[in-house]
Amino acid sequence: MKSKFALVLVSVIVIFSVLLAACQQPAATTTPTAAASNPDTIIIGTTDKIASLDPADAYSTHDWEIIKNISDGLLNWKPGTTELVPDLATDMGTISSDGLIYTFTLKDGIKLGDGTPVDATMYAAQLNRLLTIGPTCPNDVADSLAVPYVKSITAPDAKTMVFTLTTPIAYFPQILATAPYTMSDPKIFTADACNLFPTAPIYGTGAWFVSQYNADQQMVLEPNPNYTGNLPAQVKQIIVRFYSDPNTMALAVQSGEIDIAWRLLSPDQLTTLKSVSGLTIGTINGGSIRFLVLNHQMDPMTDPNVVKAIASAVDRNEISDTVFGGQVTPLYSAVPPGFLGANQAFDTMYSAPNIDGAKKFLEASGYSTTKPLAVTLWYPPEHYGASTAAWMQVIKKELEATGEMTVTLQAQEWSTYVTALTGGKSYPAGVLGWFFDYPDSSNYLDPFVYNRGEGTNVTTATTGSLTGTPINDKAKQLVDLLTQADIETDQTKRASLYDQAQTLYADLVVTLPLFFESEHVVYRSNISGNSADAYPESLNIGPNVLFYYSELKKSQ
Repeated sequence: MKSKFALVLVSVIVIFSVLLAACQQPAATTTPTAAASNPDTIIIGTTDKIASLDPADAYSTHDWEIIKNISDGLLNWKPGTTELVPDLATDMGTISSDGLIYTFTLKDGIKLGDGTPVDATMYAAQLNRLLTIGPTCPNDVADSLAVPYVKSITAPDAKTMVFTLTTPIAYFPQILATAPYTMSDPKIFTADACNLFPTAPIYGTGAWFVSQYNADQQMVLEPNPNYTGNLPAQVKQIIVRFYSDPNTMALAVQSGEIDIAWRLLSPDQLTTLKSVSGLTIGTINGGSIRFLVLNHQMDPMTDPNVVKAIASAVDRNEISDTVFGGQVTPLYSAVPPGFLGANQAFDTMYSAPNIDGAKKFLEASGYSTTKPLAVTLWYPPEHYGASTAAWMQVIKKELEATGEMTVTLQAQEWSTYVTALTGGKSYPAGVLGWFFDYPDSSNYLDPFVYNRGEGTNVTTATTGSLTGTPINDKAKQLVDLLTQADIETDQTKRASLYDQAQTLYADLVVTLPLFFESEHVVYRSNISGNSADAYPESLNIGPNVLFYYSELKKSQ
């Protein structure tokens, strides 16, 4: 396993704690005030919608949050840290001398929430869905976290699981701790089909199971009676309530209708809530990056001058100051500060905002004030918070300030949008946010380069290939640098490789990094985290890789 790095800014796969009311009536008919006042229930509000609950498909933060609470994997991150520990495995496993074979032994007594015993044969069969049907699922997680790395997953006996890799990967244990490698129910997630929106109940091996689910209203989770792990539930229900807009969610936590407001509230809403008695605003020392995905195989982004003109025209400081009141940090590389080898390649290369530089790129491709470039930018209006439309308007204004670009903004609902964008066939450019899948610089670069690159298309997906086929010589150089860094164990050498890769990434404008946004959580005074773990002042949501609903408590 690769060594851990001191992270100054850590993006988080936040898996957040929230529980629900143990009521006599079904949660769907429980009145909001009754549920929120029940000490056995914790209600979390979110503007995030579920895009998929199939571990072989799901690839957004909120989806992983649910999956990681209802399902365990062989390894997991210790709460409040980036330390890997055994979960369903008895230990950290063994690695062959060539780095290609990982072997794990399962703990005794593992069961699904409905009591079905779990053995290695069943677990291996479920994970093999990543290699078989996973590439056909819409959200592309298999092509990013399984197919490039894993040649086979086998179970030589009922207690042993063996992973054979296509090539040595220094960070493979961290990949094993992600949501796609959890144990799922074969009755729900079958071998022959993706199941993005299964019907409740949904069982796994985690501390919780989904007892009710209405995509437009709420999800109810209850304690798994067959849970064998170390983080049992501390309340009787979790209700995850879905809101269509953050203003309504802000009012709900202020009035006591919900206990916690989580993802996403604007700076203005947070400022208002800070003055409300009985509420705490937790600022998490981590968050996500925001960037534009540019489709290099769809016009006009096929033109290198076009993508460089866009990179030159965007003013990140204006976005931060006018939309967020300076509460987001401009980002000048795909790799955030604090990660191994991070640099400021986009600032060095484009000195944005540089309107004159943008015009030179545009004019080199024949564009002018009388023949402007037409650009369409897509975004999800609700998924990243109410401010998304505002900062997209700022980007539109900045690009049009060249006098040689006209910009059309198009909004699309998240579950449709994310598939269309990352599939790389529908949008020439669109907004995406990113939490790391595992805490390493590679996870800010590899997913956006290898095998279609989450819609960047700087490579084409190729069966049996770790990386896909680069579309040009520069893309090939970038792939070569990243594949070297993937297997390099000397951290000084890895840092140099990532420095070079970021510079080439900026030259290609694979994606256009915009800003780093800290996360905030608003919770009522009777909600607390587990003081045994880090960051109890913000419900233990800190620079850790995941968080459990089981961490939360509620007092009278």
